[in-house]
Amino acid sequence: MRALSRWVGAFAGGLSLLFCTGGVAAEVPQARDFGVPGTNASHWPRWLPEGPGRSDRTTPATATSPPLAMAAGDSLRQRFSTDAVAQKWATGPASLPWTGLTLELIVKYQQNPLRAARVLAHLNAAANDAIVQLTAASSAEVAQAVASAVLAHFYPRESPGRLDAIGIGAMRAVAARARVSPEKLASAREVGRRAAAEAIQRAFDDGSDATWNPADCPAAAAPVWRAAPPLNLYNPSEPLEGNWRTWALEDSKEISPPQPVPFGSERYWNEAEEVLRVSRALTPEQKRIADEWNLDKGSVTPPGVWNRKAMELVAGRGWGTAETARVLAALNVAMSDALIACWRAKFTHWTVRPVNVVREKLDPDFLPYLFTPPFPSYVSGHAAASGAAAEVLAAFFPERAAELQEWAEEAAMSRLYGGIHFRSDNDEGLRLGRAVGRRVIEHSLGRDGARAGGEHPRPADQ
Repeated sequence: MRALSRWVGAFAGGLSLLFCTGGVAAEVPQARDFGVPGTNASHWPRWLPEGPGRSDRTTPATATSPPLAMAAGDSLRQRFSTDAVAQKWATGPASLPWTGLTLELIVKYQQNPLRAARVLAHLNAAANDAIVQLTAASSAEVAQAVASAVLAHFYPRESPGRLDAIGIGAMRAVAARARVSPEKLASAREVGRRAAAEAIQRAFDDGSDATWNPADCPAAAAPVWRAAPPLNLYNPSEPLEGNWRTWALEDSKEISPPQPVPFGSERYWNEAEEVLRVSRALTPEQKRIADEWNLDKGSVTPPGVWNRKAMELVAGRGWGTAETARVLAALNVAMSDALIACWRAKFTHWTVRPVNVVREKLDPDFLPYLFTPPFPSYVSGHAAASGAAAEVLAAFFPERAAELQEWAEEAAMSRLYGGIHFRSDNDEGLRLGRAVGRRVIEHSLGRDGARAGGEHPRPADQ
């Protein structure tokens, strides 16, 4: 144990510390049968691009000085000696506490659902890809090694050394009760370093830092999106997200919804009248659904809710680190791709929101139950993300497929109850998300896996 302590102190200086601070978990995950081919982690597909030089790109987080990072770890050593803290960070699937921390940071930094999905996808894809490069016995160590580095990149305003300190504390908690060789830790650190660097490089290159020119907004017209009362926000949110780099799709146009319902058609006005009619007669249950799914900045957002659901499902199965990382990676890249494709549709069609047309044609005093978010209507982002999430989780947990699909449909309907989407926005958003989810499952589990959760009838797909 003394030799291990000396080794840990020796590699604490320099860049290598950052990528090993996620800690070491004692559990060794066993292979589980997902009911589909390919349960050997070394045969699973990767999500991050590989290329020469990717592991050499550093991030703002690497500017943290080694003494400061080690001091922070020393300050938490006593905390991690308690059973409760060690239980959270050093046992069980390594991705779970790090995903939970990410949800806390999403709330803390008021991230919108699109940015939240982006962080969660990079974090979990990196953990999955690192595990693919190792044997199952090393999966817990490497998944934790990669997490603090990825999160440090996405949250540079966190207290210097905080994420490093969590990893160091977890590592020491495990080292006190498990025999982990320096060679094994060194291997995990190196693989984690590469996977984290690949994720960070991808984040630099995914197009999310592009800036929008307000002059690109289309000319005003009755069918075209515009500021919605009562907030009247004139600048749309994330208008360029449809250009972000996708994960499983070739690009955001590969899976697209059909043309929206023609403005002014009989069907269009039927949908507008439905929004008004539903809004005037909301039941307490419909209000509850609208409120609980009204997840924007300041919440864990819809991607966060689906991650919580996935974490519960994984815990119920008793899966280990490798299997958990595989599920969370597929879930989060699917939601990220679904939202990117959704935003491409939104800012291709620029459709007006229900509140504008209802006030202009049907009821000048109408205000929906929820505040209308500042971006075009077609298709629903909540529906797209939820459709993708349900499709992926149903493939991993086919016995829960009906429940998962019903939950996605509730998420979609919540936007009609809130008065902020037409029914076709929700129906086509679900179809889009489900199509993306199936594409992700084909990549992760193969075509048989994509069919595993697809037996439950779904009204929006008929």
